[in-house]
Amino acid sequence: MLTNKYANIFQQYKKLWIVVILIAVLFIGGDIAVGNFLSVSQVLLTVRMATMIALFALCQMTVMSAGGDGLDLSVGWNATLTAVMTASIMDGSDANLFLAVIVAVALGALVGVANGLLSAYMKLPPLIVTLAMGTIVQGIINVYTAGANITGRPSPVLATLAAGTTGIFPNIVFLLIIVIAVAMVIMSKTSVGRRIFGVGANERAAYLSGINVRATRMKAFIFSGIWAGVIGLILLGNMGIAFKDMGSNYVMPSIAAAVVGGVSMGGGEGNYIGVVLGSIFLQALTNLLVAFGWGDAGKWLGFGIVLFVMLLFYAREKRNK
Repeated sequence: MLTNKYANIFQQYKKLWIVVILIAVLFIGGDIAVGNFLSVSQVLLTVRMATMIALFALCQMTVMSAGGDGLDLSVGWNATLTAVMTASIMDGSDANLFLAVIVAVALGALVGVANGLLSAYMKLPPLIVTLAMGTIVQGIINVYTAGANITGRPSPVLATLAAGTTGIFPNIVFLLIIVIAVAMVIMSKTSVGRRIFGVGANERAAYLSGINVRATRMKAFIFSGIWAGVIGLILLGNMGIAFKDMGSNYVMPSIAAAVVGGVSMGGGEGNYIGVVLGSIFLQALTNLLVAFGWGDAGKWLGFGIVLFVMLLFYAREKRNK
């Protein structure tokens, strides 16, 4: 009876356990191959660097969970736009932080509404819509910064939250823990979260039960946009300055982290703890490849291979269904 109980627990959280095992293999293998991989400082550095991927991956989890082949390729440029715009607003002053937050939420919501309208209501492919939206936002950034340096700095409070430490622990990790708790409550305990998963799991059944499928998917894109805007603030605080492509490199890793973390690309399934673990796995893999001297080329190769393998598993799972 006890064996069956543990077997059921493993089956229920199988994807999480698989990611945990993969992380352990990477850290142990890295410690054997290059040394110092299991030290406290190295583990904390890995988690700190993975935090930004995990924050962006929450955007992907939300739109993917709603189904409809949802992805948000605009999150990187959305976050960059926020960082560029709010850097000059704050300009190193805590007094302007609240205004910067309002601007970040407004800009992110605007991008999210546009993505949602085109994807959910006009039935255009989210991949194309969000790619085009990201390009438009990139153009806005280029126009805004044309011929001028990007000025301004994050407020001291924001810089402390995103880049400071408490003892040996990075403050941004504490922020991630809060985000995990809030995200888990919203996605599993609120009607909005349950509707997002319900629409993703079975669109027709959700429609017949009275759920507005289009409105639910649009809400997922709006949440993704707003959160990407807030991430732009966090990214600015973490780096201390704003520059034109500061968020673009997080788009593919955020998708890979969501997929590795067990979020179904068909919708209806996802766990943010798994997404965070997927982010740590990707960052540990990156650190190991860099330690082997592969640099950025190895990092992107690793991301690509991981994403490709996970897509193969998804395609196989979809055929079996």
